[in-house]
Amino acid sequence: MSRSKQLRRELEKHMAEADSYEHWYAAAEKLDELDGNLSWREEDGSDLLHETLIREHMDAMRKCRKQGDSRGLIRVLQESLYRHLGELANPDLYVVAWTGTKYLVSEFLDEVEHSMNFICDHDMPGVTAEQKLHLFRDAERVYGQPALMLSGGAAFGIYHIGVTRALWQQRLLPDVIAGSSMGAIVAGAICTRNEADLERFFNEPGEIQRDAFFWLEPARIWRKRHAMDQTKLLEHIRANIGSMSFREAEEISGRTLNISVSPTRTLQKPRLLTALSSPEVLVDSAILASCAVPGVYPPVTLQARFSEKGKNDAKPYMPSERWIDGSVHGDLPLMRMARLHNVNRTIVSQANPHVVPFISHHHQRGPGITAKKAVTSLMHAQLATALQLTRSASLSVVRPLLEQAYAMTTQTYLGDINIHFPFRPLLYPKLLANPSREDLDMFIRIGEQATWPRLPMIRDQTRISRTFSNCITRLKHACQGHRAGTE
Repeated sequence: MSRSKQLRRELEKHMAEADSYEHWYAAAEKLDELDGNLSWREEDGSDLLHETLIREHMDAMRKCRKQGDSRGLIRVLQESLYRHLGELANPDLYVVAWTGTKYLVSEFLDEVEHSMNFICDHDMPGVTAEQKLHLFRDAERVYGQPALMLSGGAAFGIYHIGVTRALWQQRLLPDVIAGSSMGAIVAGAICTRNEADLERFFNEPGEIQRDAFFWLEPARIWRKRHAMDQTKLLEHIRANIGSMSFREAEEISGRTLNISVSPTRTLQKPRLLTALSSPEVLVDSAILASCAVPGVYPPVTLQARFSEKGKNDAKPYMPSERWIDGSVHGDLPLMRMARLHNVNRTIVSQANPHVVPFISHHHQRGPGITAKKAVTSLMHAQLATALQLTRSASLSVVRPLLEQAYAMTTQTYLGDINIHFPFRPLLYPKLLANPSREDLDMFIRIGEQATWPRLPMIRDQTRISRTFSNCITRLKHACQGHRAGTE
């Protein structure tokens, strides 16, 4: 074996066994250097980027800042951002090097951030702080914001804790988070905690209550038509999350929780429960409904807390409707998230056991991967067609099951940026088992390791949104200080 191949294997081993992002990145950088990818990042010229125009816009931003021309800088930013957004979001920019894409992309984003901060922090003649705040809020509304979506996946979904911890440690965890089934439990745990409690949640995972799955006796399974004890699942949810409304959760965490639930009636549409659409609904009941896998747990009637004559007792919400696992009809509620929260970039953490075998790693290329994608696409289309034909001609007894199968087959399971649980067949026996402490640590580490290669892309493609947020926060404080000074 040649020295370069041996070194490559050693570096790949270091990356696979890394216990922190810093250790992973150090090995990845050496591997990129060995493969010549660092040189690729430095090279000028690429079919993926309009380099000449990008550099012209960078020069124009620098010139406006040097001249103190804030209005001219706004015009340059407006043109530059919308001219280059599409190409900067191209996933092909992030499949060559492990450590990131062309340095030109970082240089351009540096200039955009410097320019936004310049407009935020420098006086503009005839423009008050309040007017500037409105200007930034309007621009942010047009630009949009990122959202994190956590799929279902039973015990595999524990890996979402590792995904979110890796993002949180790098200060990349979005404020808008959605979850289905097990993803709803993790999303709920994050979006019901303030920053101090969230830090403890991520740094001391041993405190997590792990007992969620309890099988019923065979006689009860036959009688009740579901396999697991829903009361024990609710105890698990409340032990880790508590019981509060969506509105209360947002007030505590500052984050927007979204939980996807599916209807039991075929004529009803899936619902995305959030502080905007259902503020009084209790988070624990929504999560319980989102975990109600048909045949495993029974359907759920949502609960809500209405302040009425000083009482805070929970009452049924839409009492005539019952809801099941959000993964059935809307594992990733992409369109509803976009409409409700103006989402411009979706980060998907995918752990569904029936999905992960067919997902290819973003760095994998070649004829074999292309053939896998083609076969998967063909199988998907044939299954969807067969289910569509069968459900229309089936008996009413089995039609709901076929409707659910068709919905699971035809929905989208990926987003703009995808992080996925690796396909490891030997872990499938753990799918419906309570994890040991060792299993918990293993799933979290798998989530972190799956996230680290995606961090450069996530950091770049959410950077402008994060700059908007930072500028708006500073402008709010400036406005508050100005008002306090005038009183």
